[in-house]
Amino acid sequence: MMELMLRLAYAANIVILIPVLTSLFKHEGDGTLSVFEHKVGNQDGLRLLVGSLWAAILLCSLGGLYAPWFFIPILILQVIYKSLYLILFVLPRARAAGPGSIPVGITVSFVAIVITYPIIIYSALKAIKL
Repeated sequence: MMELMLRLAYAANIVILIPVLTSLFKHEGDGTLSVFEHKVGNQDGLRLLVGSLWAAILLCSLGGLYAPWFFIPILILQVIYKSLYLILFVLPRARAAGPGSIPVGITVSFVAIVITYPIIIYSALKAIKL
């Protein structure tokens, strides 16, 4: 049962990241990024840095489908960086410019991951008695 929960988390990462990465890597020119609902501007270096991080998470998630216990650290990394994004970017921006200024899709998916992945991680680690 625990392996199934881990595999579902990795599968969710894959389903979320494929269209996101397609959008990030196909983006051309200046302006705002569609993946952030046109609420975050493009800077090629930062866009490619974020895209590279997300591509690494995608590749590790593919590995997690086959070795779910081994790739638990990628789920932990996601909880940490997504929590920081929500605390350091989303909350201050929503307070300063209102909720309409934040990218809702990414924010909702990040909140869902920050809430659910710790439960999955804790349960998995408890199952192997770590």
